[in-house]
Amino acid sequence: MKANKLLPILCALALFGPTICYAQDAGATTGTPKRRPAPMQTPAQLSAAPNAAGKAAPSPTLGTGVAAPDFVSKDLNGKEVRLSDWPKKIVVLDFWATWCGPCKASLPHTQEVAQRYKDKGVLVLAVCTSDARDKFEQFVKGNQAKYPDVVFACDPNERGSTTYAERASQKLYHVQGIPTQFVIGRDGKIAAVLVGYSQGERRLEEALGKLGV
Repeated sequence: MKANKLLPILCALALFGPTICYAQDAGATTGTPKRRPAPMQTPAQLSAAPNAAGKAAPSPTLGTGVAAPDFVSKDLNGKEVRLSDWPKKIVVLDFWATWCGPCKASLPHTQEVAQRYKDKGVLVLAVCTSDARDKFEQFVKGNQAKYPDVVFACDPNERGSTTYAERASQKLYHVQGIPTQFVIGRDGKIAAVLVGYSQGERRLEEALGKLGV
């Protein structure tokens, strides 16, 4: 089977930590991706892990204290969405994909947080990344009613496009595994980075609590 026909996705189930999906560039692997156990990893450890070609990722995932880079994504109607659209809010930037099981499993909890804290100046922006626009549209049309307090958008640099490497999750935030959530304070700086998802976790609530929410 040719590499370009393989779905370049690897999901790892942590033994005592969050479930994470790794998105690899198309053509990067020549064998069928395998499910494997992996210990809970920090963003820095994820970035330092060798990729399919045996080379370390060039840049670590953005960490706390760093100004969150602004970028353009597009909502279901094609309207441009930017982080700077909410300058006075705490923004939970959630990078996810329709093919990522842990991402979809985390959405009910993300909606719960979005609903609970929306009147306290918190907004959840869920940006679909490393995915196809049509898959995003299909998912949101079928599921938006379940998550009314989550703002859904899609990176225009979709999988298979000539600008795929320009997607914000990789070029600006250097995300290695999804879901990854960046909790961005009212000062525009990253206050917390949450990688992966575990049922019943409260990491997001704890991060918001540290910001006085």
